[in-house]
Amino acid sequence: LKKKLMRDGIEILTGTQVLSIDGNDNQMTVNINKDGNNSAISGEKVLVAIGRKAELSTLGLDNTTIKTDKKGILVNPKMQTNVPNIYAIGDCLGKTMLAHVASQQGEIAAENAMGHEANYDEKTNPSCVYTSPEFAGVGLTQEDIRGHERDYSIGRFPLAANGKSLIMSDTEGMVKIIAHKKYKEVVGVHILGPRATDLIVEGALALRLESTVEEIISTIHAHPTVAEAIKEAALAAENRAIHWK
Repeated sequence: LKKKLMRDGIEILTGTQVLSIDGNDNQMTVNINKDGNNSAISGEKVLVAIGRKAELSTLGLDNTTIKTDKKGILVNPKMQTNVPNIYAIGDCLGKTMLAHVASQQGEIAAENAMGHEANYDEKTNPSCVYTSPEFAGVGLTQEDIRGHERDYSIGRFPLAANGKSLIMSDTEGMVKIIAHKKYKEVVGVHILGPRATDLIVEGALALRLESTVEEIISTIHAHPTVAEAIKEAALAAENRAIHWK
């Protein structure tokens, strides 16, 4: 994704400290330090997106015995705090601050509050980035398995070899599947390409059901679709991709 954005003319500076931001409605200047050298970048707008943290000061927690840590309110998989009849969900937990996470947690909390049994499973939570091309991932990454690579197999399939991507003239990207070698269980799925944020649901379901690469391979994927690349990546994890060497 970084390479693609750079080809599009976007300059990406990592390891760079923002010293200050100056300007007015017509011109903004960001003063930075990179590798010990100060410089300035000017533009019409500056977007600040440095993350969020839980804001608990207005919740009146001081009047309760609800436990918190430096991130937010502490809950168990039922979304229940240490006070049995009080539940907490979403951003106030200070963890994964995404709308689809909060919605799922809300359903879990409501079911348990009404006497049903439900648990929140973080491993099926997909991470989605709405760039062009889109990026989405769920489960373990290559960084997560570093040092244990011999226990896992990795299958990659480029969208340049996918029929639907060729039809759409949108072949930038790939599908990557990480599977456990011994049990063949899919433990991570990562997609860069068109509709990646829609396609990742198949990966999340695979993790939820503890699916194997063989189960993905034996599932018929419609043609022509970008989703076929998921099956091809599963085949690649077994060193038998059909449409890519």
